[in-house]
Amino acid sequence: MIFNRNKRTIKGAFSLFFFMASFGAGAQEIIWKGKELISGNYKLIEGEIIIRTPEDTVRASKAKLYNAPEKKAVLSGDLRLDRKDMQVTGDSGIYFPKTKKVTVMGHANIRSPEGNIQSETFHYDLNSGQLSSNTFTSGNAEGIRFSSDGSVIFKETKNIRLIGNAVWENDTIKGTADTIFLNKSDNILKMSRNAKILFRKKKDEVSGKYIEIDLSTNKITKITGSRIKRDDFTLKARKINQTGAETYFLEDEVEIKSSDEAVTSTGKKAVIEKKAMKMEGRTMTRLVDKEKKEIRIYSPVLTSEKADSVEKYHFFLKTNIRGDFDGFADSIYVRKKGKERETFLYRNAHLQNDSLFLEGDTLEMFQDSLRQIIRAKRNAMMIMISKPNRVNFISAAFIQLTKTDSLSELYSTGDAESFLWNDEKNNVGLNHTVAPVQKAKIRNRKVSRVNTRGATKSVFQPLNKVDYGYLNTVAVRLKESYKADSVPPGLTPVPDFLKKIQAGGK
Repeated sequence: MIFNRNKRTIKGAFSLFFFMASFGAGAQEIIWKGKELISGNYKLIEGEIIIRTPEDTVRASKAKLYNAPEKKAVLSGDLRLDRKDMQVTGDSGIYFPKTKKVTVMGHANIRSPEGNIQSETFHYDLNSGQLSSNTFTSGNAEGIRFSSDGSVIFKETKNIRLIGNAVWENDTIKGTADTIFLNKSDNILKMSRNAKILFRKKKDEVSGKYIEIDLSTNKITKITGSRIKRDDFTLKARKINQTGAETYFLEDEVEIKSSDEAVTSTGKKAVIEKKAMKMEGRTMTRLVDKEKKEIRIYSPVLTSEKADSVEKYHFFLKTNIRGDFDGFADSIYVRKKGKERETFLYRNAHLQNDSLFLEGDTLEMFQDSLRQIIRAKRNAMMIMISKPNRVNFISAAFIQLTKTDSLSELYSTGDAESFLWNDEKNNVGLNHTVAPVQKAKIRNRKVSRVNTRGATKSVFQPLNKVDYGYLNTVAVRLKESYKADSVPPGLTPVPDFLKKIQAGGK
């Protein structure tokens, strides 16, 4: 240790040598000049005092040296701590020679080529080179601005950890989290617990338990336990990665919800692009109409795309639908525009509710604010139970049922054959009709005003002479229909419509 004195050394147990001597030769040294006075239990030095280790230098114009209860130097006046590529300044400080630690207090400021950091207090460990603060910290580094309740700056890497109510921002993104870690070596920013980021040029909001961002590209590289809110939808998943400006990979407990909450899809994994999405793994999509009625579609794979105001959803590889109508098909396609919705079921298509059964190679449902239209194409069949023991049946190449609040209209063409009950007249019975085209009105499940076009064959059977043998044909077709159903695990199969017929429609 070196001691340069411009005055005579004061004798006694409180000498500067006694203050420093027991802490290892060469490990640290003190250089001072000016006045030294003894006052009470400390020695006062005024002028200039320098405390130096191999890598750090602490300077001040005034120091109070204490030997008890612990050895320390209370520093003030132009306090400055210098180390390679970094300078710390403050109003005052405390140096502990035994532990080689410095506390800088009052308008503490860190300057480096990367930026400046301010706090009321910084703690500096001369052994490890680590700087930390447990008071409000703010500053800028590597082109980002930040603040937090506390902070840590690491010596070799100069990485920064912000702790408690941490906030950071650049010209593109603003982020908040309980903890933020800036890794300068790879320019990656890591956010932990209650993490959230906002993009300045768009309304996207990303939140999660953990978020990583590549600051060189401003892209999300990893998200865990996350939520992304955009103008058009909200994304949730346990893990989300961003590979492009608007490309996300989602894994584990994935949920995608439209901004109007009219469409919600869940699955195991998904890829989201700017105007398209693909989801896999027992997906379930919930579609809600204007009256809050919903349908749910289950499928192994879901893809969707959006162009202008039109949304398109494709469900394939054995799908199931539940809601006002239950059913299944090899694939389902939904087209949505505002309050209008079109649903298409392809191959082995089947829909039913308590009183109505429809099937065909293709089924189409159109819904707007006034009506609902259901079409069955190719090998089409419709069964309607109007009342106990009244089973209406029609088969044709094409069947269309148009439903409003008060009236339904039935239209069929292409070798149409029907068994329709007449319940509105005194002469109750069953009409068996074959014609190229058939039309009918339906009120309260009762068929009336049947019209035909083309060559027509029609036989009326009064109630006491009805031949119920046509139900055998119905039963055979129903049994074949249900063979095409592929029910995913956890989903209840559709009720067997044949049992309802056999029970007399009850």
